[in-house]
Amino acid sequence: MDDRIIADILSEQADRLVKGRRGTAAFPEGSAEQLPSLVPLMELAELVQGALTPVEPNPAFVSRLSRQLPDMMLEGSREMTRRARRDILIVAAALGSALSLVSAVGVIIYLIRHRGRRPRVQCPSEA
Repeated sequence: MDDRIIADILSEQADRLVKGRRGTAAFPEGSAEQLPSLVPLMELAELVQGALTPVEPNPAFVSRLSRQLPDMMLEGSREMTRRARRDILIVAAALGSALSLVSAVGVIIYLIRHRGRRPRVQCPSEA
């Protein structure tokens, strides 16, 4: 049996239960014999749905949560700003170190290439 057919049957059963209808969802023709394990599962889902009762949160909890959420979001934003500043500082330090290293290597290469050369001095008579 195709997994899509099983998913469709279970989805239809869930829709029936949400709407308050009893009984199992209809199986596609000829598939009930191939899916004997689905019937007990669907019956169990119906029993569970019947045992569940709607629950409302405590008004004090809702009130406290509505006051705390903006503060939590602000604190999270501050933490992200601190992390971003720290990350930028680390990247800037790494780039500065890399630039210093490249400059030092450049100076060393320049000195090695020009080590044996003496600056050419022009005589006043040649000018």
